[in-house]
Amino acid sequence: MLQLREVNIDDKQTFDKYITKHNPQISELNFTNIFMWRNSYKFRFGEVGEMLCLISVPDNDEPFAFEPIGAYTKEAFIQAIDEIANYFKEKNWKLVFKRVEEDKLDYFKEYFKNGIDITDDRNNSDYLYLSEDLINLKGKKYHKKKNHLNSFTKNYEFEYVKLTDDLIDECIRINEEWCKKRSCEQHRNLYCERLANLEALTNFKKLKYEGALIKVNGKYEAFTVGELLNSDTAVIHIEKANDDIRGLYNAINQQFCENTWKNTVYINREQDLGIEGLRKAKLSYNPVMLVNKYTITCK
Repeated sequence: MLQLREVNIDDKQTFDKYITKHNPQISELNFTNIFMWRNSYKFRFGEVGEMLCLISVPDNDEPFAFEPIGAYTKEAFIQAIDEIANYFKEKNWKLVFKRVEEDKLDYFKEYFKNGIDITDDRNNSDYLYLSEDLINLKGKKYHKKKNHLNSFTKNYEFEYVKLTDDLIDECIRINEEWCKKRSCEQHRNLYCERLANLEALTNFKKLKYEGALIKVNGKYEAFTVGELLNSDTAVIHIEKANDDIRGLYNAINQQFCENTWKNTVYINREQDLGIEGLRKAKLSYNPVMLVNKYTITCK
């Protein structure tokens, strides 16, 4: 049976080897994301041939597998799926795959023939933007964003600062203050997000992502972190700011893109989770496309 173990920080090199060959388009297939959310999703992984198999056994939901991670060939895919299917059968779990990329669907269709149901997971679709759009905010469609940004730059003394290890405590403070305003401990999803952010921040040196803060009137009030998802796309993992300061979110977004990702074609700003306000906010930045993901349920 497939031998699985928990994810820890020292597994980064192993994951990166398979992820690089995979060339992922979705935000989940990135070691930082997997690591920071590992406790919420109870991730387990194992290596099968040329592929890495990743399975989630969350406390309050059904177990599911990700698509195999690695360089895709028909033979490697079959070997990995065979092992995943046998593992689920041994555990007496229904075989379900989630967050499946669109270009992997044909592999599943060929393997399972007519024995699967495929559904579009809109709530987990990633929002993909052109970096130049987020930097320049040109045109009528970005008029409101530009006004918020101009209001911020006009009314506040600010400084953009690249994230270094000695500033991690400031990021943690901003994250904690953001959570306190929203009573995160009373809302499971927000509480899990808080813990995931803390995991990412406290492992900054080993995860090796990029980050930045904005200091307003002498105090750090916003931070963000992200990294390359693939050769032409950066993914933003966290973005937190004092929302009492008009335009600060616009500023940290625009400044991070301009200072760190101006040579990257796309920015992936992850999903909206079906949250109405978050969906409205992400759509307001005019994505060039949604990166669709799918759930595959075996009959």
